[in-house]
Amino acid sequence: MNGAPGLKRLPGHSGRFSTAPEATPRQKPLIAVAQPYPLLDPGEYIAVCTNADYEWAKRFSAWKARLVLEPHDYAGRPYVGKLCKFFDLGKNPQGPYAGPRSGFRMLLVEVNGGQPTHADVDMSVFVNRRYRVVIETVTKNRDGESLPAQHWYSIVRKICSAAPSTPSTPSKPP
Repeated sequence: MNGAPGLKRLPGHSGRFSTAPEATPRQKPLIAVAQPYPLLDPGEYIAVCTNADYEWAKRFSAWKARLVLEPHDYAGRPYVGKLCKFFDLGKNPQGPYAGPRSGFRMLLVEVNGGQPTHADVDMSVFVNRRYRVVIETVTKNRDGESLPAQHWYSIVRKICSAAPSTPSTPSKPP
């Protein structure tokens, strides 16, 4: 750290490490870690959506919708974390879009009980509804390499409305 270009000394740091305690101890912030991924027994369950939202995901340069689900008929191993179903909503930074055959739009039609009558959707239409979900365990990373068991987690592979609904906005007869 002796004058190397682009490197700066930390405030109050001499550049050398010491095992001796400082005269005035400083509190270091705790390291924040991501929430745990849930690990449930694989299978088909009934779940209720407790939260639904969407946002621009910088990592993927795309819009993503997320439904947070709580299984109601699950009696398997205890789990922590939030079980989520994610949907792609396009890569146009100007705004999200659910195409005619997208998973998001297909679920919306099921939940709504018919074709949407408005171009815009409020995510609250998914909340407090029952869904039939198929949960799978992820045991390999994106490169197809096996993950150690402590890194396994569950995903919602399939989701559909558990019961027919009535349309939230009735469509006009032809």
